[in-house]
Amino acid sequence: MKYIAGKFSTFAQRDEGAVAVVFALAAVLLFAAAGVAIDFARAAHARTELQTALDSAVLAGVRASGENRISVATEIFNANFSDGGTKKVSASFSPTDDDELAGNATGLIGTTLSGLLGIDELKINVTAKAIAIGDIDESVACVLVLAPNASQAFLVNSGPDVQADCEIHVKSTANPAAIFNAGSRIETKRICIEGTQIIDNGGVHPHLDTGCATTSDPYAGKIPEPSSGACTYSNLNFNGGNITLNPGTYCGWINFNGSPNVTFNPGLYIIKNGGWNVNGGNWTGTGVTFYFADQSKIQFNSGVAADIKAPTSGTYKNIVMFEKPGLQRSQFVFNDSRGMNLQGVIYLPSRDVTFNSRSSLTNRKMTIVVYTLILNNTRWDLQAATDEMSTNKELQSVRLVK
Repeated sequence: MKYIAGKFSTFAQRDEGAVAVVFALAAVLLFAAAGVAIDFARAAHARTELQTALDSAVLAGVRASGENRISVATEIFNANFSDGGTKKVSASFSPTDDDELAGNATGLIGTTLSGLLGIDELKINVTAKAIAIGDIDESVACVLVLAPNASQAFLVNSGPDVQADCEIHVKSTANPAAIFNAGSRIETKRICIEGTQIIDNGGVHPHLDTGCATTSDPYAGKIPEPSSGACTYSNLNFNGGNITLNPGTYCGWINFNGSPNVTFNPGLYIIKNGGWNVNGGNWTGTGVTFYFADQSKIQFNSGVAADIKAPTSGTYKNIVMFEKPGLQRSQFVFNDSRGMNLQGVIYLPSRDVTFNSRSSLTNRKMTIVVYTLILNNTRWDLQAATDEMSTNKELQSVRLVK
């Protein structure tokens, strides 16, 4: 009996060892399966990012002149693909004819637990092709958003009601380049967004076009830069009453309180080393231009009514606001107003501009050039101030075909 019992004991020990081996092998397989799922999810994400960057690249490249197509496409691809987990990323482009540009991009994803199954890396490969459809009709843009790869470069929140006999052009190719939220209405001749990825949460925005050719900045390097010189006025405080201001260099902070009635004599108003803080009141002026010599700004706050018209001749013809070239990116906010009739070009290419509640632009002759743009419960009725933002008829409407 002792002999038999010993044999059973030995068998049990051997059986427990075999079961342990089986469980160990099963655990390896389970971990490997989980690793494969994780790695393939990572690869799918990287593939989406790679495809988006390649789509933007061929759309931008096909619009360039023949000899520049590949360099433009390569530059746009490199600017838009940012998945740091993807190795050995490469993109190549080839014109298939005068109106088409094809692209191919590849990359490698290093695996984690998939390595237990001998899978050390996953290869991703995407292709895209864009075609130029034909000359676009000449049209006028009254809003140009310049940020080339800023996410949400054009953000439309709930409440805006924009009526514009012109176009809105957004240069961003980010994901998303623009967001449209419910409760908004943007009635324009066309909304042209260079990128193909947007978020559309509702609202009314007919004539929306993505992956299209936007106009170039027509004012870059063309507005003469004035010399700001010594300060003419510094750190002023106005409290109500009737105020008449003259052209000159305004330094530090200029505060307008008590809802004053401010009249601007014609000329150039240079603002630097601070800004203007406007709390209510009425502004009027004809032949007036505001120049920001640095990151200074005009902060329009509660209950402002402004009727300011740019010069109709001279050095700053049609320019109502502009800034020094090459400024660092900064904010510029138009808050609550009782009607803002600004006639002319607002040229703020470095600014993240926000129009907040009831900031009404009622004049029908205004052009806005900014870095990014947010609309919050705004009321606009406008058309382009000049024809200088007409789109180039040599540009072509483009679309993805693959």
